[in-house]
Amino acid sequence: MTSTGSSAEQPAPESAARDSGATSDPAGEAKGGGPLGIAKRVVQAVVGIGLAAFLLGWVLPWLTHTSWSEILHEMARLGWAKALLLFAMMMAGLYCYTFTLSASLPGLKHIPALIVNLCGSGVSNSMPGGGAVGVAAQYAIFRSWGFSHRNIGTSLIITSIWNLLVRAILPLIAIVWLFASGTTNLPHQLVIGVWGAVGVATVMVGLAVGILASDKGAHAIGRGLDKVVRPVLRLFKRDTDQDIEAIAVDIRSRVIGVVRPGWQRLTFGIVGFLGIYFFLFRECMLAFGIDLPWPQAFACYALSRLLTMVPLTPGGIGVTELAALLMIAFGAGHAAALASVVLFAVYSHILEIPLGMLSAAAWAATRKFYYVGQEEGPDEGPQRGIPAFH
Repeated sequence: MTSTGSSAEQPAPESAARDSGATSDPAGEAKGGGPLGIAKRVVQAVVGIGLAAFLLGWVLPWLTHTSWSEILHEMARLGWAKALLLFAMMMAGLYCYTFTLSASLPGLKHIPALIVNLCGSGVSNSMPGGGAVGVAAQYAIFRSWGFSHRNIGTSLIITSIWNLLVRAILPLIAIVWLFASGTTNLPHQLVIGVWGAVGVATVMVGLAVGILASDKGAHAIGRGLDKVVRPVLRLFKRDTDQDIEAIAVDIRSRVIGVVRPGWQRLTFGIVGFLGIYFFLFRECMLAFGIDLPWPQAFACYALSRLLTMVPLTPGGIGVTELAALLMIAFGAGHAAALASVVLFAVYSHILEIPLGMLSAAAWAATRKFYYVGQEEGPDEGPQRGIPAFH
């Protein structure tokens, strides 16, 4: 949600976070969208799982010049003590992200924040491009707890921006750390990833600063985006009635009121989540005898988190593991490198699916206990155009 997503990258965060803009009523989408919507999601899940299996089963072993028999031989070295340590680190990272969620949605406590994050991540990680459905599930859960439409929409916008921005900055931090440590001959995989991240981060920071700096800037950027987005929406036969300029101005008015008093907690949560997951990533490497210098290990991790933005497979499985190629370029063993990224995928993506199911049961059992009953504004209704990055 991480997603994240995140997982934390939600996110979501990682975190989510976090694939594309949702243009329908999230509450309605959470209900499945009718038989055709359910059929579409089933097809997406089957295709995504098949693609992930193909990438993990054949493509990645071929790219890394290894085989699953070698990978499984490496995996057999993992003991129960190490497995439990990795699980504890995973849960510590997910709990850190509750600071971001609770800061973005006034009235939300840490335990329900953990429940809703795992529910959303469980859905997001089960199908390609599942971020939109994960956000819809979170929206429905928040509504069941009595949070207002406007506050939920604001929370989803803020956490989406925070997740994407921090994940995009990670490769830039990695390359600066590598240069500072004296590493100059960088693998081309990292260079490509960094340039892509710099481009994404520059655009995001520019838009965010322009919208938040002044009301005039929000109007100007909204008009500019309107000219770019409407033709794209028409091309894909999507809803073109949304006034993006009005959305930009509305985002500014609501986001400022939350970010100004809560930016420290927002940042602490996402940085803590991604920071702990870096140590989790490194422990996965150490479990198979890979002891790269810290800057190189962080570069591999940063590339992995950047690849979570590619929504081809559920949770990015089979795509984020391409970070093994960078690990090998830094001198790691082929089978050990792929085994370490697969193990990290188990903790950062796969385990969130059964945990999401358990969290859904916890939500059903405690929904009245966490009810807050916020009052709606006079003109409030379900939000549209909520970004579905996780």
